[in-house]
Amino acid sequence: MSCLKSTRTLWVLQGDATKIFEQLNHTITSHVGDWICVTSQSKLPDFLPNILLPTQTKQLLGQEYLHAIFDATIGFNLDAFAMLAGTLVKGSLLILLLPNQLETWQDQDSLRWNEANTPITVPNFVNHLLKTLAEFDIAIEPTVLSSYSNQPLSKLSDMNNQVYDLTQQQMVLQKLLNSKQSINVVIAKRGRGKSALAGLFSQHKNCIVTAPNKAALNSFFAFAKPNTPFYAPDELIAWQQNSFANYLVIDEAAMIPLPMLEQLLQLAKAKNSQVLLTTTVEGYEGTGQGFLLKLLENKSCQYFYLDNPIRWQTGDKLELFCDRLLLNGILDEKNSQTKIDSSINYSKLDRHNINALTSIFYLLKNAHYQTTLVDLRRLFDAQNLSVWQATVNNNLSKNHPITTNPIAAAITLNEGNLSDSLIEQVWQGTRRPKGNLVAQSLVAHAGEKLAAKLCSVRINRIAVIEPCRRQQIAKKLIQTICDESYNQNIDYLSVSFAYSQSNYQFWRACGFNLVHVSSHKETRSGSYSVMAIKPLTLLGQQLTNQLQQKLARNVYWLKDIIELPFNNMITFDSNQYLSAQDCSELAGFCDYYRPFEATYPALCRLNFYTQQHQQYKTLPMLSALIDSKNNQMDIINRYQLAGKNALMQVIKHEVKTWLANNQGSAILK
Repeated sequence: MSCLKSTRTLWVLQGDATKIFEQLNHTITSHVGDWICVTSQSKLPDFLPNILLPTQTKQLLGQEYLHAIFDATIGFNLDAFAMLAGTLVKGSLLILLLPNQLETWQDQDSLRWNEANTPITVPNFVNHLLKTLAEFDIAIEPTVLSSYSNQPLSKLSDMNNQVYDLTQQQMVLQKLLNSKQSINVVIAKRGRGKSALAGLFSQHKNCIVTAPNKAALNSFFAFAKPNTPFYAPDELIAWQQNSFANYLVIDEAAMIPLPMLEQLLQLAKAKNSQVLLTTTVEGYEGTGQGFLLKLLENKSCQYFYLDNPIRWQTGDKLELFCDRLLLNGILDEKNSQTKIDSSINYSKLDRHNINALTSIFYLLKNAHYQTTLVDLRRLFDAQNLSVWQATVNNNLSKNHPITTNPIAAAITLNEGNLSDSLIEQVWQGTRRPKGNLVAQSLVAHAGEKLAAKLCSVRINRIAVIEPCRRQQIAKKLIQTICDESYNQNIDYLSVSFAYSQSNYQFWRACGFNLVHVSSHKETRSGSYSVMAIKPLTLLGQQLTNQLQQKLARNVYWLKDIIELPFNNMITFDSNQYLSAQDCSELAGFCDYYRPFEATYPALCRLNFYTQQHQQYKTLPMLSALIDSKNNQMDIINRYQLAGKNALMQVIKHEVKTWLANNQGSAILK
């Protein structure tokens, strides 16, 4: 990017990485800087001072650097690219390395988001990248040009002596200091000085600070009152002291799981402490949307926004390029103001239509709390994936053509049709192949092998823009998917979602049947994950009946350890005989790797059976655990065991011994 008005420069070089690194020797050794190099290459020249793998770039958060190299010749990790670019100060050079033959390039990053064991070509992402480079008039060079190598770059002393314009931060600071709200939220993109502002705030208030990791707080402590106490989020949640600061500062709040954030807010409320949250809701922080959509939607907050960058100048071309490449920003206003005054079209999207895919990503990002850059890569190029949309035609004027705007979207994945041998290994817990999330879970946790044998379609995401909700649009979009799946001889549709009463009622209204409930709350959502299916064939109906009957039996025990309103969801089956299927699952738990949580109801029925038949001393540890409502730490401490693994080994030994002594019992049904 040879633009004199740009405060940061992007060079894009294409070719063999080893040769390019050697050609960069003169540039790197002639210009003082940090020269952070993010690469997956194993053999690198000695003149590269700071080398990181793409998976290590979270270490860079909260830091500032001068000059960097991002090697995408093996794989293009968008999260890592966003993190690296956001740390570079004005005057920096970012060198992006691309492989030869982009059209046939097999991107190793696809192993993170595509359900295959080998890398794939990524034509849609490549087209999006090339289009974005062309839009900013950035040339892809085949080698390091001498004009580049000789171009003067900023010196390290320039970075150390930077003068920050904190005018906007000072204005927001005064408003924060005068705020009476219990929760204040500072929202800004990267490089706007959120952490610096929080540090300045701590000079005026009695504060303690928390963040996902202390290493990301360099900017905060550079401006903070000396010796401002830092505590990790889990340390604060376990707080036992009576004293507490007047203000709790939570930096990089969007990167903390929602349940943990909720606990921190409850702690501050209990201690009569006000809260200052700072967060970014763009780029790799997909949960930032959840931060706004989930955590704060029913809370009284005061919001503050920082627009002016301090790490680089306003209008910085590298930031504009990154925003376009990462699809930062919000849904176009014309979409959010769509009026449903014409017919709605429901259709399957052509995956070659990049503009439509881009619109779908914006829609999903604004509606869903966990949409990330991995989702962008998956949406563009993942195999075995279909995109569905609901659109309306808007005739803007007589002089303009009709435009089609998406008002709803859904992502589906094909699952099932696995081999008998693979299904058996999934049931045993010895294999977990990529993909088939619901189909595998219903085998591994619900114990129904038929779920992975049949052909199914999983609804991965669905969203409707705000003005168009509660108009049956999502329901009709699902019906479109259902009709197409039926025509393709699919046995059932499936969905996995974080439980809430509204979510559950929606899927029930769409004809889905609850068939499985997770044993633990998800870290990010703070909710139990539940699975539901909608049968389309007789075999699909058979599977549904089997899963529902089994869940009705299992919930008799699960209701004691899972906090869900089962009374309003399921009719319990109180006939808790020990079945041959239970014994099969118990054997899988003892002899293979079937999870304890998946076997818990069968273990409860075994314990119930032994008590009915006066076998009280047969399963002492299992009996104690079930009597404690699965309080594993209580049992571990009571019996002075080494940990959970030791507890499981004792229970497995008890159950295995019982099975050996009672094999073929005529009592079992």
